[in-house]
Amino acid sequence: MKKECIFIDVFTDIPYSGNQLAIFPDADGLNTEQMQKLANEINYSETTFIFNSGGPEADFEIRIFTIRFELPFAGHPVLGTAYSIMNILDIWPEKKNILKLQTRAGIIPLEKRNGIIWMTQKEPEFFGQYTDKKEIADLVNLSPEDISDNLPIEEVSTGINMLIIPVKNLSAIQRATGQVNSLNKFFRNKDSLAPYLFTLETMDASAKVHTRFFAPHLGVIEDAATGAAAGPLTAYLLKYDVFGRCFEIQNEQGIEMGRASKILMKGEIKNSKYMIKTGGACAYVGRGEFTI
Repeated sequence: MKKECIFIDVFTDIPYSGNQLAIFPDADGLNTEQMQKLANEINYSETTFIFNSGGPEADFEIRIFTIRFELPFAGHPVLGTAYSIMNILDIWPEKKNILKLQTRAGIIPLEKRNGIIWMTQKEPEFFGQYTDKKEIADLVNLSPEDISDNLPIEEVSTGINMLIIPVKNLSAIQRATGQVNSLNKFFRNKDSLAPYLFTLETMDASAKVHTRFFAPHLGVIEDAATGAAAGPLTAYLLKYDVFGRCFEIQNEQGIEMGRASKILMKGEIKNSKYMIKTGGACAYVGRGEFTI
């Protein structure tokens, strides 16, 4: 059996930057073991598989795999898969502006507007806060003094739980690295996936936050753009009124990796309800064929 695969760079309009994604447009006939082996072989942070059986409420079903295991939801794979269906692949005859993808975490609606794909994330959930700055700083090889005094360390989810860590400045966040042993120990019995660091100091004047995501305990040393963490960060920024109760900002990530990404984050609180959207451009890189 042979299966086509295409390659997309997500959260960028420039090929060979942003976050890499491999997509199998016709996954029918593949079992879980085969999909996991393909994801491991490609060795990107995530690989997605598209199935035609999206169900009555969705246009397609997708499954998302890291090199080690399947994820119920991840931001850049969902957004990049939507881009490929809307712009590259000839598998969706309807070609509407809103595409609904069935993930293991539920149906995710995506909208194409002015060349940008916008993903609506779930209503946020806020979990525990962490006050032991040394324990948290040790996860990413920083000192407690590098962690902000003005904002909390908090676990937030808009589909997947993330540990949001506010860092004082750009210099500190650029020194951060993932400490695999500490991360393994800290996250072993927790629902949260990994730490998402942010600072309000940026390299690009058009960006409002600078972020980094470390998950060597999951096989990802660092991620170039993390849409599943940008959603929780958007909710966190709304909750603590960092940019007001309604904003649209740019998040810069991946710069330290040489894969600069631009993640658009839109948030609003209205009538005690959160609206969380994550958006970005994508760039087509190429295609190939795998024998299974």
